[in-house]
Amino acid sequence: MRTLAVVNQKGGCGKTTTAINLAGFLAAGRRKVLLIDMDPQGHATLGVQPNSARSTRTIRDVLLRGQTGDAITLRDVSRTVQPNLDLVPADILLSAVPEELAAVSGRENKLAEALADVRGAYHYVIIDCPPQVGLLTFNALMACSEAIITLDPSFFSLHGIGKMLETVDVVARTTGHEIETHALVTLYAGRWQFAREVVENIRLHLGDRVFDRVIRYSVKLAEAASHGLPISSYCVHCVGYEDYQALAGEVLAQEATRPIGPLEVTAQQAASQSKGAFQGSRLPAAPIPTTEGVVFTLRAPGVSRVQLAGDFNAWVPDGNDMRFLDGVWEIVIPLAPGTYRYRYVVDGRWQTDPLNETVEMSPFGGHNSVLVLDEQRPAG
Repeated sequence: MRTLAVVNQKGGCGKTTTAINLAGFLAAGRRKVLLIDMDPQGHATLGVQPNSARSTRTIRDVLLRGQTGDAITLRDVSRTVQPNLDLVPADILLSAVPEELAAVSGRENKLAEALADVRGAYHYVIIDCPPQVGLLTFNALMACSEAIITLDPSFFSLHGIGKMLETVDVVARTTGHEIETHALVTLYAGRWQFAREVVENIRLHLGDRVFDRVIRYSVKLAEAASHGLPISSYCVHCVGYEDYQALAGEVLAQEATRPIGPLEVTAQQAASQSKGAFQGSRLPAAPIPTTEGVVFTLRAPGVSRVQLAGDFNAWVPDGNDMRFLDGVWEIVIPLAPGTYRYRYVVDGRWQTDPLNETVEMSPFGGHNSVLVLDEQRPAG
């Protein structure tokens, strides 16, 4: 189970938007995801379940278990908001937790202890943190092995990420708890020279700790949140969808070195599997060589047509339609060893492969995904 905190002591830099939409795309990619709202403002809660009645139980009850006499767990509080996506909600009462736990020993480990109850139940846990460094943020950091620091391209964000990295370093030195950090640029407006310079500065200082994809400003992201939906379920044809899909692809690509582990199987799930309820369930992936050819797959829900275009078919999408099967678009192309460039064409919109991190600039604008096939015997 991978645990990721989305964090920055600065507000207004896309933390909640990132937590919601990364969780949404991971869930759409057939990963079981738990989204935990650790911000008393409760914006992550509002962003995935609009117009709902106030929750009777929230993350506050979990953090205070032992003090209130109730042994409330994350399983008791979580609710399913979309297929594969569960939410642990928060509200303004969470703001009183630091004071309520002031005299409690080990108060910074309350969330980590609670997560032990659901280990094996999820592939990913995404935690939306409040915009300050305090007990709630420390609980999130102590419960996580990875942190995504979101920052908009501004002078104040450059200062803020430095402070956030100092905080992570303090956690490591004082507790021995190591946290892998990655920076994510959000609210990016590439037409501004200053924004481009800030991003270049960030990449210069942090190197490969910065996600390749930047999140461009998109009003559709705000619209999706107002409807209580991740962008993956709201608007396919917008830069917000494209950017967060690519971010999720980068996170999924890291699974080779950060295994998510198997899920526990309940008796009900086992019975369903025995009846074939999960037959044909597949995951999209980067292109996979097989004896039949290279299998290209893409998850693109809610679209009517997906095509594949590349230098292997003269960049002509017509006649290269992918078929839709079990929630995933697929096509098999026989290819000899070599290096190939390609893109997917989703309802007429050209895009790179979100699960292939190898790209290069196209002479005609944008980026192409790059596939390198060697002489090794293919699978299957």
